[in-house]
Amino acid sequence: MARNAQLLIDLAAQITGSSHALGIKNQLYASGCPPALLPMLTALVQGVAWSRDQLLACAQEDGLFALAPSELPPGCPPLEPPPAELVVVLYEALLGSRRVRGTSPIVELVRRRKASLQQTLAARRKRGAANAYAPTPKLPRYLRVNFLRMSDAQARSHLDSLGLRCAPAAAGPGGPNSLRVDKGTYCADPLVPGLFALPPGTSLHGDGAVARGELVLQDRSSCLSALALAPPAGAAVVDTCASPGNKTLHCAALMGRGRVTAFERDPARLATLRRRVAEQAGEMIVEPRAGDFLAADTSADGEFAHVSHVLVDPSCSGSGLAAAREPSSASEFASIDEHDGQSGALAPDSAEVEALARAQERLVLHAMALPAVRVVVYSTCSVYRRENEDVVLRVLRACGGRFELAPCLPSWPHRGLDGADGDAELRRVAPLVCRAAADADSTNGFFVARFERVLPPAHAPVVSACAAGEAVARAARKAERKAARKAARKAERRATRKVGEKLAWAAPAAAAPVGERSSDAQRAHKKPKARGSSDTRT
Repeated sequence: MARNAQLLIDLAAQITGSSHALGIKNQLYASGCPPALLPMLTALVQGVAWSRDQLLACAQEDGLFALAPSELPPGCPPLEPPPAELVVVLYEALLGSRRVRGTSPIVELVRRRKASLQQTLAARRKRGAANAYAPTPKLPRYLRVNFLRMSDAQARSHLDSLGLRCAPAAAGPGGPNSLRVDKGTYCADPLVPGLFALPPGTSLHGDGAVARGELVLQDRSSCLSALALAPPAGAAVVDTCASPGNKTLHCAALMGRGRVTAFERDPARLATLRRRVAEQAGEMIVEPRAGDFLAADTSADGEFAHVSHVLVDPSCSGSGLAAAREPSSASEFASIDEHDGQSGALAPDSAEVEALARAQERLVLHAMALPAVRVVVYSTCSVYRRENEDVVLRVLRACGGRFELAPCLPSWPHRGLDGADGDAELRRVAPLVCRAAADADSTNGFFVARFERVLPPAHAPVVSACAAGEAVARAARKAERKAARKAARKAERRATRKVGEKLAWAAPAAAAPVGERSSDAQRAHKKPKARGSSDTRT
């Protein structure tokens, strides 16, 4: 037990103390952690990332960093600057399991001072809200129906068999788009088709439908990407950053047929993607592809010349992951779409966030370079403006007016930042993009934007490009409605004329008794001969 505990501490310290070159999901998969310990490692890493500043402030106030070298256990490294292992052990002792297990000198140090550290933390909490511990939000557990394997009715029947009762969707304390799911019930999401909300903390370990890929554990906000892309049946789609595959397979389920090329650079995550595709019956639609999407050919005669829809959901800061879920098993860990982010460990103005945003812009612009692409959807699990609205604005400037920012999921009420600081461009963009937050939407923080190709006014400024794009879209919709009305009227006149002709032929014959039709009635009942025909009777 102590050996496993120390292994988790070492791995968590390695991940949380890294330079953040990889997303947290990549680091977890690359850590070499035994599969049975992955759920615990995930919870530990996320908890440390969210509470690091509070833990270090508590240790500073307790005098931990003022200890003389003689007061430290033998072999203990210097505490300034604080080693990553120290933060991990502090989290376990004060906020995590509340137990101090392991074999290292730092574990021994925290074990000795645990009582004092707990008293310091309690005193800090009593001094006011600024020092209070903010508990992790308890959000519903969401299940998406995999329409490649199961219908909505079958999913409801399965949930009923688990002893859950279907209840109408009820708004939670966060507002009309938040959800309250009472114990022993489930509800269909009112805005996300094929998604069910279960009570917080519901364990689905060992559930057959989940194991068979019929039901998918997927966060509510994670479903918005595929819904915003809305690829039609038979479409050619690219997912630029695919693993673990929930969004990829959601696209496949919405399409029913077609082709999704799913790019993944990391070999371990690519193996996970391939396994999930097989589990969810996506082999006929999804093609996992090893490699970097930025190296994909964008020429007019290249492999991807026919691609019409692209999903860009890249690595990000993870600042929206307000509700770190704790899966109860390795299989459940693999099923949950842990957003590929840093779990909020990065500051919004940090160099790391700037580097991530630049990489995100390159991915979106490379997707727009595909010759036949009509729709590009960009999403992140970040709440930082630099990775969201600012990326959108920079992309619109850089694309030369070839794409517009189209309304994204209009029925979703939570829109973008409104530019209260007087930013006119931001005010223009805000109504067209979607955001999600734990309090308002009962899901992790998220951002989605939808770009659509337009006839390009070359190098148009972003606001003009948006306005032109909206005008083009309105004109297209108006023309489409006019054509539909015209076709409907034409079809109605044709149907009415045919019915009138049939009634005219039938009326004289119907007026005469059976067997006593006059020769005039019989002649009237006959269908007129085609023009140009001749009577061949003799």
